[in-house]
Amino acid sequence: MQNRQNTAGQTRDRRLYPRFTAPERSLVAMSGDSSRLPYNLTDISEGGMAFLYLKDRQLFLTENHMDIYLNETLEIARLQVVIIADIKHKNYSTFKRRCSVRFGEMTRKQRLQLKTFITHHAATATSRV
Repeated sequence: MQNRQNTAGQTRDRRLYPRFTAPERSLVAMSGDSSRLPYNLTDISEGGMAFLYLKDRQLFLTENHMDIYLNETLEIARLQVVIIADIKHKNYSTFKRRCSVRFGEMTRKQRLQLKTFITHHAATATSRV
């Protein structure tokens, strides 16, 4: 993602991929860690995703892989992620945070699963964020 200023001095968002609102009941979880609660997926693109979680401080990734679920069904496993932002969510209490992650290297299967998830669930069910 790049932010650029236009001639009026306003910042505009220049993403590589369009962002879509995640469908209801979409969750993300740390791969292989069933002891942690899953997080609510809020939006997704081919380049990354954002999710909300309850905590009073920033998320610490013990593992740099996350899984995406829809209606409790595993849709995409072990996506490599890097945190790019983790902030208090402005519309909620101080204990709700929004974390944005960028996807790392993906296998061909993961890339296809991601495109399918966006096309069949996020893109058709909702509008762009």
